[in-house]
Amino acid sequence: MKQKRAIKVDNERLNKLQTKESSVNLDWLLKQPNVNELESTLQFISFIDLHIEIENYDMQGVCHICCNNQIKLKFIQIANGLLIYEETNCVVLSDCVIQKKKFHCHHNQLFLISLQNQKGRLILIFSHPISQKEWYKILKLSAKQIDFLKKYRIQDNICLNFYLISHKKKKKKYAAQIINRKNFKLYDQQEVINNYVKILRNNNIQNVFSIISIFDENDILYLLTEQFIGSTFEQLLSNHKTQIIQSDLAFIIFSVLQNLKSLQDEDLFHGNINLDNIIIVNKQSQVGVYVINPIYKLYTSKSIDYYVHNICDYLIAPEINENQAPSLSSDIYQLGILLMLVSFYSMQDNLNPLFIQRVLQNKQTLISSQEIKFQQYQNSDYPYLFSACQLDLIKQMTEKDPNKRISVQDAIKHAWFINTKDKVKMQKQNFNKHLPSLKTIIEMVEQSDKDIKRKSLQSTNFIHQIVSIQKFEFSPYRQQQPEISPLKKTSESLTEIVDEEHQISDLIDQLNNKQYLMLPSQYNHLNQANNQLRLIQTENNIEQSQV
Repeated sequence: MKQKRAIKVDNERLNKLQTKESSVNLDWLLKQPNVNELESTLQFISFIDLHIEIENYDMQGVCHICCNNQIKLKFIQIANGLLIYEETNCVVLSDCVIQKKKFHCHHNQLFLISLQNQKGRLILIFSHPISQKEWYKILKLSAKQIDFLKKYRIQDNICLNFYLISHKKKKKKYAAQIINRKNFKLYDQQEVINNYVKILRNNNIQNVFSIISIFDENDILYLLTEQFIGSTFEQLLSNHKTQIIQSDLAFIIFSVLQNLKSLQDEDLFHGNINLDNIIIVNKQSQVGVYVINPIYKLYTSKSIDYYVHNICDYLIAPEINENQAPSLSSDIYQLGILLMLVSFYSMQDNLNPLFIQRVLQNKQTLISSQEIKFQQYQNSDYPYLFSACQLDLIKQMTEKDPNKRISVQDAIKHAWFINTKDKVKMQKQNFNKHLPSLKTIIEMVEQSDKDIKRKSLQSTNFIHQIVSIQKFEFSPYRQQQPEISPLKKTSESLTEIVDEEHQISDLIDQLNNKQYLMLPSQYNHLNQANNQLRLIQTENNIEQSQV
């Protein structure tokens, strides 16, 4: 569900701007008393040592740099989240806070872009405002911005620490994950967050939300993405009004496996697959899954304690207790445990530690008893356990020996997904047999309005009994959009901004109290919103996908 953001650059326009910037002489700046405001102090890292092969650059051109009391024209490029300086050095943009500034001196005016991180600052100097505008437009996609509350208004809570927000001037709506770092005591926490941002920015990672922009101020991180409606997997299970059918459950598990496969391709892992870190979303009529809050870092024997303390005990793979570092194999184990808990969950149960302990302690007995049921062609005793293949996948994913545990490649190709897909196809074929012929349709049109309405209602009811699919040919979910009254135009004042700072502070305190931020689920269920995520069955969302 992740699409690469298209970066539109007018190359002809940039070439003209580059010619103008190259022809400007800024030596007069060195004589100004406030020239130190333009001094760049950033320490670059070697681009050559990174051994990165770049085929396409997002943008390239020239700007002036003031360094060591010298003004020089420098060639710069943007690619892969890096600002490359003179083709030899670079700076990681996600580590930098970006700002637009102006420099006034007598009748002269310069247009600046400031990039600042813990190692210093880099000031890009432009003589033309359009140059500043074009470069800033691309740089801000990777760097961090400030002044979030001056630009956006926080509205409703979506789920966890995700909020619906709106742009104050454009009135356009977005979603934002808000992460409070004020209580971070360990460097590991900051490292995990930095890696999380890099994972979200990686266009090769599937089933994560795409970042539009990042705001970083007062130890609060705002990760902006496109507006969506969603619910955590845990909320979905806790909502007894929602019935999950086999294709729904398979779609969710398959989507998480897709995410893990893409992480493995980038030599990464997630580390904390739990019910709160899986969000079922509806975005622009497209249904999918977001896998959030990975705790990836390079763990050592000394730092493994941080990992263990941030994971629920029942999700710790057996090899972790033997001091092995977490890996994609331990992610598979975690997902297998979740699938097992869901499979043996019923409407009368509560997702609490007692239920989890009962399932884990009776794992073999539960699986064996249900295997006998399936061998005798009987239905299982549990609403979310559908077949013997599902039990087989659970056993392979929760194998204690990591060397015998199923790989993510084999899990994606497992018979449970294939059989589920085939069942959906058969249901579609049976449905097509009942479709009326052209002659029948003409006869229906010639009937009275009353008969047409009656037959239309019957047809609609019949269609809603057919299982439809999304992507993997699995049925999607939909949550109705709440009706939000149009925002009235008001003057933006300092008082409003201060009030919103109190508002966001209160929201962050609530998040801390509920321990939603990068922590395992404590099964303190959220109060269900008025518009809960619910299953729908519609023929319009069918889309083919290869297993």
